Amino acid sequence: MQSKSVHRARRTRKSKHKVNWLLAVLVVGITLYVSFMIVDQHIKINNAKSELAQLDEKIFTQKQTNAELKKVADAVENNDEKAFAGYVEKIAREELDYVKNGEVVFVNIAGD
Repeated sequence: MQSKSVHRARRTRKSKHKVNWLLAVLVVGITLYVSFMIVDQHIKINNAKSELAQLDEKIFTQKQTNAELKKVADAVENNDEKAFAGYVEKIAREELDYVKNGEVVFVNIAGD
């Protein structure tokens, strides 16, 4: 009779070891999953912050352009030909690479 109780006790210890081992594997698995999810969310947040900074920069640039165009529109509305001519000259110089007669043009061949 004692051998049956000893055998039962051994079986109980083995089953407890199995449960403890499975529980440990489960805890490690959940910990790894949560860790990966946190890292993934952190990466997504950093990407979103970067995109937000780029959009803020575009908004700032667009506001400057809008303010400049508002000045031109006001100049046209008020028949201020000098201000309008200044805007046209600026566009011709910056975007179309025009120069006035007699100006000396320097070309940077170094590319800097």
